[in-house]
Amino acid sequence: MINKLVFIFCFSVLIPFSFLAQFNAISYNKYPYINQDLNHLKIYGNKTWNKFFRKLDRLYENGNENINIYHFGGSHIQADIWSNKLRENFQHSLPFNNAGRGFFFPFRLINSNGSPIITSSHTGKWKGYRNSVNYHQGPFGLLGARAELLDSTSTINIWFKNPRNKFDSFQEIDLFFEDSSDNYDITLILDSTILISSQKLEGHIKYQLSKAVDSLSFSIVKKENIESKFSLFGFCFDNNKHGISYHSIGVNGASVPSYLRCVNLEKQLDLVAPDLVIFSIGINDAYENDFSKESYSKNYDSLIQRIYSVNPEAAILFTTNNDSYYHRKYPNKRVYEAKEAMVNLAESKKLALWDMFEIMGGFNSIQKWYSDDLAKKDLLHLNYKGYNLIGDLLFEALMEAYKNYTTNNG
Repeated sequence: MINKLVFIFCFSVLIPFSFLAQFNAISYNKYPYINQDLNHLKIYGNKTWNKFFRKLDRLYENGNENINIYHFGGSHIQADIWSNKLRENFQHSLPFNNAGRGFFFPFRLINSNGSPIITSSHTGKWKGYRNSVNYHQGPFGLLGARAELLDSTSTINIWFKNPRNKFDSFQEIDLFFEDSSDNYDITLILDSTILISSQKLEGHIKYQLSKAVDSLSFSIVKKENIESKFSLFGFCFDNNKHGISYHSIGVNGASVPSYLRCVNLEKQLDLVAPDLVIFSIGINDAYENDFSKESYSKNYDSLIQRIYSVNPEAAILFTTNNDSYYHRKYPNKRVYEAKEAMVNLAESKKLALWDMFEIMGGFNSIQKWYSDDLAKKDLLHLNYKGYNLIGDLLFEALMEAYKNYTTNNG
């Protein structure tokens, strides 16, 4: 109870705040175009959100809960800067709150950008496929990317870049793959003093380690010279600690229909059911000339139903698109249509919405973000500094909503 009271006190007294020396207060005076008064969640239905906040409450009070947050998006999320800022803020909100890393795809395997926190290297040749590229063949899993092995052997190395504590570690690993002819040996390579138990299941292998590690390697070897295909869909990492796992699910160029292509989404999501899902998909949908608010809404509705098939009581949050330019020349006014679709879905389905577009300053505000070195030259993406700022803003809004819950529910 003491931890919970300290936590709530920090939020009650210090918003904007710097609780436990981990969260840096947002300097609104430095960015006067940010609409501080709008930085709130609009929760249209309390049932699922109250369940999420109750679980968060138990975690902060007793420390024995596991909470899973999934953040879906396109390039904003694949870069894992925005999502990692939220991950760090959640995991640092109290000591001993750092659960496992969660789902992870080694994007370097397919010559793409990835997380600045956890990285990979490899030997052997691979070919990459993404759910966002219409002519790329599936199947796709939850992570929306697939790597196909072109050589007869490969080694994949994965490690935390700068492990800061024992929580930046792996102790339970799920490897998701498809072996068309059962013709590949997969071996987890670790120090011989570490005991490894494994269980081969449909579509994945689960490994349990006797000791936590901050780096690991996998060897994949073709057994016989016969026609066969090996595809890797990614990993899920756990450290067997209680706390919050923040799963970053992003693919460059992804739209809502991209995730509807992921035939194994539910199957893999069901292994670690979501408590909260944050949808930040839409910037690529609204970039298309044939964008239709009706189709966008219908596709999002289909994706929501697929999430609910795994956990019908998951809390769901929409974040509206950021202000952006079309081909760096024209302000993209389709942001209003995409936002209207999100608002209508949130209202009708009793979800929640965070209006990033208005909070960042509204129409044409991306120019101000670029002038203040918060956005890239393409006037579409933010930079490292900008994504961290957005992460802090969203976290502040989420924690304000949690504080309101604790105030109203004791």
